[in-house]
Amino acid sequence: MNITILIISYRSIKKLDQCLYNIGKKINVIIVENSDNKNLKKEIEKKYPNSKVILNNSNLGYSTAANIGIKEIKTKYVLLINTDILIKDYQVLELEKEIESTKEDFSLATPYHDDLEDFIMNNNFDKFLENRKTLLNDSSKITKIDLLKGCSILINLNKFDDNKIFDQNYFFFFEEIDLCRQIKEKGESIYVFNKIRIKHENAKGFEGDAIRYQNFRNWNYLWSSFYYNKKHYGFLTSFLKHLGKLLRFGFFSILFIPFSKDKFRKYKFCFLGLLSSIIGRNSNLSVKILEEKIL
Repeated sequence: MNITILIISYRSIKKLDQCLYNIGKKINVIIVENSDNKNLKKEIEKKYPNSKVILNNSNLGYSTAANIGIKEIKTKYVLLINTDILIKDYQVLELEKEIESTKEDFSLATPYHDDLEDFIMNNNFDKFLENRKTLLNDSSKITKIDLLKGCSILINLNKFDDNKIFDQNYFFFFEEIDLCRQIKEKGESIYVFNKIRIKHENAKGFEGDAIRYQNFRNWNYLWSSFYYNKKHYGFLTSFLKHLGKLLRFGFFSILFIPFSKDKFRKYKFCFLGLLSSIIGRNSNLSVKILEEKIL
């Protein structure tokens, strides 16, 4: 095959097992586990001999883990998926056939999944990435798009000069948006293979404290949003764009202290993530939210 599957995992052996069960044992899979869980490596490699687990000593974030995995891949294409993606082996084979039959020159692509259309149509990340007016549908085999979702990315490795495809300053969120922008700036193509339909169990790839995970997501989304805009439009533009949010999150985090713990946490971690990005603190600080009792 010309496709290797790459999965980024973080202490989610149940979801990882479910993902691998659907893939089967015929396709080579590399898993980058963002922990030092030796039992996970032993169990997964024994149960799925077509898989290789790379253990990181700590949680390095999505972008860094993806780049580590990509270095190990020898095939022309890598299908990078989350543990909450359900894809069958025959769908990967169909994907390869579609690539060969269409002969389209692309840098990134994805099979169609249930939340992709909403993600594209409601794109508020960057006006440079076109907000598509036409819906994805079955009438054509492929659709050219500007933006795809990070849960499922087919990467044409021949289009990249080195293995550092993702910007490692991102820990979580916006790494795929940043990559899509780079592709469009180069005048290269991103496609959806509409005939191949997979399932994404959105935001269910983490097995752990749900509150802590939500705090982690809120912190990272705002950190990454500011960094993305600073990277592409400059610090001042990004600061002015986010100033209202910074003031609002700070005000509401104080306002809800006596009334709602949930809303207090939400606004607190949004505020802290945004403030950290503004003052230039590294995004890997957010790992403490997952691994320590910072509630």
